[in-house]
Amino acid sequence: MLKLFIFLQIIFWGTCIPAEKPNQPLAQLATTEVNKLFEEANKTFKLRALEAELDTLCKNLNGSVLLAFGDQICYRKEVGYKRLAKKTPENAIDSGTLFELASISKQFTAAAILKLNEEKKLSLNDDVTTFLPRFPYKNITLHHLLTHTSGLPEYMDFPDKDFNHIESLSNAQLASYLERTKPKVLFQPGARFKYINTNYALLALVVEKVTQIPFEQYVRKELLLPAGLYATFFATELHNKTNYAKGHLANRSERPFHFHNGVIGDKGIYANVEEMYRWAKAYLIDYKILPQSVVEQAAQPQNTFLSFKPTEYYGYGLRIEEGPNGYLVYHGGLWRGFQNNFVFRPADQYIFIVLSNFRNMAHIGVNTKLLNIIDGV
Repeated sequence: MLKLFIFLQIIFWGTCIPAEKPNQPLAQLATTEVNKLFEEANKTFKLRALEAELDTLCKNLNGSVLLAFGDQICYRKEVGYKRLAKKTPENAIDSGTLFELASISKQFTAAAILKLNEEKKLSLNDDVTTFLPRFPYKNITLHHLLTHTSGLPEYMDFPDKDFNHIESLSNAQLASYLERTKPKVLFQPGARFKYINTNYALLALVVEKVTQIPFEQYVRKELLLPAGLYATFFATELHNKTNYAKGHLANRSERPFHFHNGVIGDKGIYANVEEMYRWAKAYLIDYKILPQSVVEQAAQPQNTFLSFKPTEYYGYGLRIEEGPNGYLVYHGGLWRGFQNNFVFRPADQYIFIVLSNFRNMAHIGVNTKLLNIIDGV
């Protein structure tokens, strides 16, 4: 006669609940009790499978990884080194090591604009020239910038010879360059979707114009600190920081200084997985930063009203995907050797964060594998 002798610690995607050992043989239990026991055992097996998949990831990862469901962190690990050429104990990545978020930074910029919109200090339908009078393009709104439907060219593609490579380029200097040279637009505002970093660099400048304080100061006061992000900082503040990682390409070469590093809003925030987890909870779950209706607006496709169907769906600072694993809100980040991923699934408050300073593709496809385990695929 089958009996269960083990005491299981079960993860119920949000709380840890101990499954009590039955006091009688399995055959004498009611059907509902048997079903509950096997349901708990199934969740235990899934948890072990998730851990095994993440342990496999960490064999190749140089960085930090976190998996959580709402309030419950199920897995967190730091592996590797801040600089691959210096594999010493003091150079090992630890829980406090911060990584350049790259484009994951865009959700903070979008949240800043949405907050100012809620406070009636601007409107998403405002023309960019309302805030940047010398901006040389007509009929481009903040909504166009937020949704990558502006048609503006990519600033990272501008000729390097036009810039000083020794000093960091600022957002204001980038705007001045646009004013002077007026590069040709890719398409008319609102006609198409094309992911362009210039959009979010300009949005950061709009925040400064509206608030009359530096973008870094506004984001820290209104977004980071309310969400409990006390260690997060900006690329413009690197000079007085120490515990941060350097980016590396797949050939293990460390990426040197680049003058584009000084442009923020499209990138430029440094954080660790713990602080990004706090941000996900505060912003996407607990609505401590913006009202639920506004967050849901940011996490829904906002680029659908186009003459051309978009190749991918974009909200405000967040990518959107609906497929076999349900409705996902996410964003990746690639910049100067950093390769990151941030995924949130509203249905079960699944949060998966990978921050890596080694662009070796270690985490590619892992998110899908984890969701397939959870969904029983």
